[in-house]
Amino acid sequence: MNLKGLWTKKPCGLAGTISSILGTLSLGMLLYAASVLAQEKTDAIVITADEIKRMNVQKISDVLNQVPGIKAGDSFVSIRGSYKVKVLLDGRPINDPTSGHGLVKFDLVSPENVERIEIYRGKGALKYGDDASGGVILILTRKINIFNGNIKSYWGNLDTYSHRANCRANKGAFGMSVSAGYDYTGGYQVNGDRKKRQAGGKIEYRPDKDLNLTLSIDYLKDERGLSGRLEYPTPHSRKKGEMFSYALSMGVKGIVSEAFFNNARTRNTDPDRNIDNSITVRRFGEDLSTSLSLGKWGTVNCGAAFRWGSAKGSRFTSRNENSFSAFAVDAHSFNRIPVTVSLGLRGTVYSEFGNSINPEAKISYKKDKWTLSFSYSQTNNTPSFYQRYDKTSTKEPNPGLDMETTNSFNLSLFSGISPRLSCGASLFYNRISDRISYILGDNGIGRYENFGNVIYRGGDVLLNAKITDTLSLKTTYTYLEATDKDTGFWMVARPRHRMYADFYYRPMADLSIIANLKYESRQYTRSDNKAWVPGRIIENLRVEYSPAWTAGRFGRVEFFGEVKNIANKTYCYGDGWLAPPRTWIGGLNYRF
Repeated sequence: MNLKGLWTKKPCGLAGTISSILGTLSLGMLLYAASVLAQEKTDAIVITADEIKRMNVQKISDVLNQVPGIKAGDSFVSIRGSYKVKVLLDGRPINDPTSGHGLVKFDLVSPENVERIEIYRGKGALKYGDDASGGVILILTRKINIFNGNIKSYWGNLDTYSHRANCRANKGAFGMSVSAGYDYTGGYQVNGDRKKRQAGGKIEYRPDKDLNLTLSIDYLKDERGLSGRLEYPTPHSRKKGEMFSYALSMGVKGIVSEAFFNNARTRNTDPDRNIDNSITVRRFGEDLSTSLSLGKWGTVNCGAAFRWGSAKGSRFTSRNENSFSAFAVDAHSFNRIPVTVSLGLRGTVYSEFGNSINPEAKISYKKDKWTLSFSYSQTNNTPSFYQRYDKTSTKEPNPGLDMETTNSFNLSLFSGISPRLSCGASLFYNRISDRISYILGDNGIGRYENFGNVIYRGGDVLLNAKITDTLSLKTTYTYLEATDKDTGFWMVARPRHRMYADFYYRPMADLSIIANLKYESRQYTRSDNKAWVPGRIIENLRVEYSPAWTAGRFGRVEFFGEVKNIANKTYCYGDGWLAPPRTWIGGLNYRF
């Protein structure tokens, strides 16, 4: 049900804006449903630091790829075909505000710093707001309670190397952490090199359970060549990006405040096409949330949010926009049956788009080792400044671009059958109205458009099995149908079948070997379905050796290696860009 049309008149002045927000908040607080916190504990897929350690991976994207329905790369992530995924690092978004298709700054965090990752597939927008129709990913870094850290370096083919360091220390109620990194690769195509620099710091103050304060500052600089598609090469196109990210989180007696400020700048140059343009985007956000007891009606979790954005570029004048939101959700659990029913609302007032009210509902049944749930949510995805106003060597601007709206339905079943076997399955149906899509022209230049009504539907399957004490299997499978309802065409870069399998072999306590298989079926590379790339199976291998003799008073050394695309297959991604040949790295990680 789309309720956006019921509330399209914009308020007059600040009083009208506040009135609209309070009205939405009051309406939501009357609902009979579950708190967001309780809802997240049952709905989230949680990956802990210990689980990440056992995966032997070097990037956050490799962690996410082991979750059914998720496809992640070095700077992108999609859930069940949708790239509208909000990624938060300790409460602040790390989605690139200068990009147009959901790029994520995963380089701001390394797996060694992660305490846990929480993943909400097809939900989470009720609390975390717009641009989350695919879902929400929360990355939470380690709390600073002891002195520890690591220094990691690796080298590989294609002139690839990486050096990173992290350190955490605390004294009493205070804690501090710092991190730095440098990565470089020469790339596997002409003009495919990439260089990254990262630095960050965090200060915590936790004097007691009723007060906590955290300040985080991160910096990332990314310089790379853009090789272009095989049929439209860009051998001299370059891209340079910088992003400063600041976050201040505070909790005082049940009231949580999370504020962030991101300042990002991207410059694109291509002398062959007379392109030299830049875009700078600044975003500020403030979120307040708390819980209110309603007695027999349960506990309501509610909050309000403010967003401000500003952009300027060499090809367009300065633009500003803002929004106000409020949400509320409550729950009721029945005494005689293990069922929880929840409902919630989020209302948003926009300066540049029509106002909206988005509902979310869920019913869940949990007994013994089985959990069954059904959920529904409605989400807005707003077009970025980049999509509307910026111009590059492959994109024209479209200032008339409007919001897209997604209605998502999900039915999930999970069972922990035994300590050696667990499995899960889910069915999903997502309908996107006025979808924002990049439409490529015959000359290799396109633009973003509201491209009709799109339907994503399918299912996920997860199986974890411990075959022997030394061998285990983790496999996921996703079936996806992604079509434009108006034209009948299949969506670009959306495989019908995708499977991911990890075979873990641990012959001894200090050695682990993981063989990985990735399969994706045929994918269309054009929106008119006139071109496609065939399906493929890619084999990968990860090894980690942490011998006891390296352990000492000051830490322990781990040796690791990784080979991707072992068979050295030549293939293209679903968007038509050439994928890497066989690549390998080897290095060491010193933990202290």
